[in-house]
Amino acid sequence: MEENKIKNSVDYAVRVEGLTKAYKLYKSPRDRLKEAFNVFGKQYHQPFNALEALNISIPRGSTTGIIGRNGSGKSTLLQCICGIVTPSAGSVQVNGKIAALLELGAGFNPEFTGRDNLYINGSILGLTTQEIDARLDNILAFADIGDYIDQPVRSYSSGMFVRLAFSIAIHVDPEILIVDEALAVGDIHFQAKCFDRFHQFREQGTTVIFVTHDLNMVTRYCDQAYLLSKGKIVRQGQPREVVAEYRKLEVGFDKAEKERKTENKNEIIVAETVNPFAENPYEIRYGDNRAIITNGGIYDDQDQPVQILDSGSNYTVRMIVAFEEDIDDPVFAFTIKDAKGTEIAGTNTHFAKVKTGSFKKGQSATISFIQNVTLNAGSFLLSLGCVDLSSKELKIYDRRHDFLSFQILSQKATVGIVDLGTLIKIEK
Repeated sequence: MEENKIKNSVDYAVRVEGLTKAYKLYKSPRDRLKEAFNVFGKQYHQPFNALEALNISIPRGSTTGIIGRNGSGKSTLLQCICGIVTPSAGSVQVNGKIAALLELGAGFNPEFTGRDNLYINGSILGLTTQEIDARLDNILAFADIGDYIDQPVRSYSSGMFVRLAFSIAIHVDPEILIVDEALAVGDIHFQAKCFDRFHQFREQGTTVIFVTHDLNMVTRYCDQAYLLSKGKIVRQGQPREVVAEYRKLEVGFDKAEKERKTENKNEIIVAETVNPFAENPYEIRYGDNRAIITNGGIYDDQDQPVQILDSGSNYTVRMIVAFEEDIDDPVFAFTIKDAKGTEIAGTNTHFAKVKTGSFKKGQSATISFIQNVTLNAGSFLLSLGCVDLSSKELKIYDRRHDFLSFQILSQKATVGIVDLGTLIKIEK
């Protein structure tokens, strides 16, 4: 691997150019031996590219999320950046000291005490004995495993093990923090401490790169995101857009399928989408169009369309669906998200155990979700969906992500996203 510590550059913490990692896959160990001793150079393996010609630039001080299905190459990419795995082609340029939370506890000796492993693991991560001594109290306080620190690691629970490993790794004071699904270890109290520490890293200007299946984390914390599939980058850019592409990938849709509509279906969309709402021009929409959400929005108790709502009042989320084929028991859904894409609330007819019945081609249906809105003041996005959950494979008829924006006004001063309607009592 070509790894350069570029002290003069201030633009990028990590730059990956043309990165490829190839492996040889053998059907059996015998084939490996046959290839090794074959004087004619006959191949007994199948080539496999875990990564293929990746180009990634990560600005200093930024937070970057890397998402994708299992086996898409995410962990291999992080290992190449850390220098654990050598690329087959291309280069990785790193500008800064790296701390990697990949295999937590890798290298721990189960027969040694936690304290012994602490010093060994700290040395592996690049700390001197004096630096570990200076950080020791903070490491032990964060891990919070008490007297077990002087017991053999083999006596630890899995939670104690990862807490100690995590605590050691985050006290290296890195310029670049690389995390692979390690931000949520231990119980809820320890997880809260992990996320607090993660916030501190970001506020200090540490470059953060992390792999996760928690899409809310990507939209909430990241400045940019990359979506990998089969070792290639299929989308990069704004986290919300990359996450939306990932959701399409999960259910088997691509851009070609998104644009596939017959003339008849287009006529229906044009004819029935006269909407009293200011729709989001950046809505992300896809589906096979067997059923089409032609209209939708939020209505007050006088059945008037609204996009400015009062917290604590009753409102109806409504959608109109036109059916292009005969469909049995479609599932209708809505979701409310904040501006960063975090899902705040939502439900569907499947969760609510509501049987929707059968619909014939040419029919339409109006679906209403009626509830008291207890969100605190802020701006939110409404998403609508119509899907099929009758089989193991999810089928999307029409999904309209971020279809509509709306605002919540509140006369009360509260904290957080939801008003719990708290009643306060004081007794002497």
